[in-house]
Amino acid sequence: MKYLAFAILAVCVAGSAIADDHSANLSFEPRQESAPMALTSIHLSQGGGVITATGEMGKYGRVYTTYTLTADPGGMQGTVLGEGRGAMEDGTFASGSGSGAYYREGTKFTMHIFFKISDGTQNLDKIVFDAATGELTHDAYIVK
Repeated sequence: MKYLAFAILAVCVAGSAIADDHSANLSFEPRQESAPMALTSIHLSQGGGVITATGEMGKYGRVYTTYTLTADPGGMQGTVLGEGRGAMEDGTFASGSGSGAYYREGTKFTMHIFFKISDGTQNLDKIVFDAATGELTHDAYIVK
C-alpha cells in the first residue's frame, strides 16, 4: 500500500511538471490589429441567437461573419459556432469556420472561437459584443 501511494504521488508530480513546461510555451500573438465590426443583424431564438457583422480585418480584407450562440441552462454561457468570409483586394476570398464557447457578464458577450482558415492558418479569436451599445470587436491571435 505504501508503494502504491508513492507511485501515485510520483505520477502526479511528474504530470504537474510536464503540464507546467507546456504552459510556458503557450502564447498567442495578434495576427493583426483589433477589428471593430458593424452589426448587420441579430436573430434571437428560445435557446440562443445568431449575430452577423462585417468589417475590415487586415489580411482577410472585408470580412462578413456569423456567430451562432447556443445557451447552456441559465443563459450565462454556452457554445458558439463561427463562420467568416473575407473579400481581399486581389479579388480572392478567404473562408474560415470554427467553434468555441462564450460567456456573458451583464450585457457583454465574450466569445472564444478556434478558427481554421482556407489559407492554412489557424486563429484563436476573441469576439466581444456589447448588447447595450451594439459594439462588436473581433481579435485574431496566431495559432498556426
